[in-house]
Order: sequence, then structure tokens, then C-alpha cells
Amino acid sequence: MLIYWFLLLIPIYFLFGKIQGGARTSQLKWQFFGLFLIILIGLRHRVGGDWYTYLDGLGLESEIQWTNLFNARDPAYTLFSWLSIELGGSIYGVNFICAIIFTFGLINFCRSQPYPWLAILVALPYLVIVVAMGYTRQAAAIGFLMISFRPLVQGRLTKYLVLVLLAGLIHKTAFIFAVFVLFRPGGGKLKGLLGVILLVSLIGATYLLEQADTFMLNYVVQGMESGGGQIRVLMNVLPALIFFVSWRKWGNMFDDRWLWGVFSILAVVCVPLVFFASTAVDRMALYLIPLQLVVWSRFPNLLKGRINIKFAFFIIAVYYAIVQFIYLIYGTYVAAWIPYDNLLLHIF
Repeated sequence: MLIYWFLLLIPIYFLFGKIQGGARTSQLKWQFFGLFLIILIGLRHRVGGDWYTYLDGLGLESEIQWTNLFNARDPAYTLFSWLSIELGGSIYGVNFICAIIFTFGLINFCRSQPYPWLAILVALPYLVIVVAMGYTRQAAAIGFLMISFRPLVQGRLTKYLVLVLLAGLIHKTAFIFAVFVLFRPGGGKLKGLLGVILLVSLIGATYLLEQADTFMLNYVVQGMESGGGQIRVLMNVLPALIFFVSWRKWGNMFDDRWLWGVFSILAVVCVPLVFFASTAVDRMALYLIPLQLVVWSRFPNLLKGRINIKFAFFIIAVYYAIVQFIYLIYGTYVAAWIPYDNLLLHIF
């Protein structure tokens, strides 16, 4: 458990020990931090709620011929698995590849925020520890999506759609983000309405039609629920509400209000739905976690002149330290994360 607290202390050190909340951190220090995260996530040993599920799936993927890779459920992840098996890397090889994608996306995304280490701090308790170490495919898909948001805002739609394609090939649910191009400003209300219709349709198709049998078995017949799903969905709602309250000021300070407006609406919509299909909505809400990183890392600027910046850092740090404490002590499946173990500890 100590490794998780040590991890949280890193952004806290840079926030309170450096000028501008760590914004001037050297490239070398970011590289060392990224390497540390990749090793921590990618070479973990028997850590994560889906560890044995992925391990069992690796055996099935090893039987797939490379010519049939694009017929697989998630072709890119299957390719990573196939390459890892061929090179003798087993589950560690595919985890390492996904950890590289996730970590690169995370750091790239956080460094584009006003206070990068504040965004990192917000990401650690759930996005890094739980998602990246538990839901390998979705974490890698989120990594590509976090890289894609800036090109989307800048209007570089080809680059955006290529990144969404890469994310979707790792976990097909990420394909729904292709619809976001329809929400960009310009084109009138009809385009926005079409975007809403397509988004709802794609989400429905992804979670109900393509996996109807699995959905019925796991979520209805067996009554499967995602432990703490309601709480995690509510964690997206608080930054969404802050975003709506700061709507006008946000628009004056940043050029991406429309994008996080869509995220905020989806975060609020998830609240009633999570009580009917907690696991399905909880997994969907994973893609909305970047909203937390963006809002909280901009929160000090939104309140500039009303609150001391370091005090804002302190409030957010305490909040996410409590989140991590509650998960590590009371989490339903926390036994899958504790004690932390790493392949390097066995090698050396």
C-alpha cells in the first residue's frame, strides 16, 4: 500500500515545492516520472481486478493467426497480445505496451493544463491506480483519447479521427468519440442535434446490441453490479457542476468550452442511469474521468483573486487523498491491488 501513497506524494511535492505549481518542471523530470509510471503499471504482478481475466484471455488470443487479427474483438489489443506471446513477454509484455500508451497520453494531456502536477494528482487515485492497473484495454484507449482532445479543439480532425480509430481498435467502445466532431462550433443546431442522436445510438449499440447476451447474463440474470459505481459517477458530476457555474468565465479563458460542455452533460446523464446498469455505466464513465483532470487543474485560475492558489492546491490534494484512502481501505475489490507486487522484484 505504501507505493500508492509514495506515488501521490510526487505531484504534491512539485505542487507545493515548486513555483507555478510545477509548470516549470524540466523535461528530464517528466521523463523519469513517466518511466516510473510505465514500470509501476506495465510490470505489475497479479495486481488489478481483471488480472486473471486478462491472463485467461491471453491464452485464447495466442491461438489467433496473425492473418485473422482484424477479425478479433479488439484488434490492436489482440495484436499486442500476439506480439507479446511471440516474443515471450506473456501478460507483462502486453501490459507494458498499454502502459506506455496510457502514460504518454496522460502526461501529454496533463502538461497542456495550467497546473500539470495538479492534473496528475487528480488522476492518480482512480485513473492511474484503479483504471490503468485494472482495466488495461480501456486505459490504453483513454491514453490515445487524451492525446486526441487538443487536435479536436484545434480543428485538426484527421489527426483526431486517426487517434480515435487507434483507441477504438484497442477497446471498441472508444469509437463513440468519433461523433464529437459534430459538436464542434459552427454548422448550426442541426449538426449538434445529429451529433446527439448518433452519440446516443452508438452508446446503445455498443452496450446493448453487440453484447446483448453478455449484458443479460452478467448485468440482469446474475444481478452484477459495479462496486462503488455510483460514487465514481458522482465524482465526475462535481467538476461538471463547477464547469457549468463557471461557463462564462471558462469561455473567456479557454478555447475548449464546447468540448468539456459535452463531457459535463454526459457526466450528469450518467447519474440516473448508473442505478439501472451500474457496471455498464461505470465503465462508460471511465472515459469521462479526464473532465476531473481538466476542471480541477483549472480551478485555481477560475477562482483567481478569490482564493489563494496554494490553498486551492491544498483543498484538492486533501480531497483526492481522502478518495485514495477510502478506496485503499474500504474498496470492494481492493484486495486485488494490495499488496502491490512487480515483476522486477522477482527478477532482481
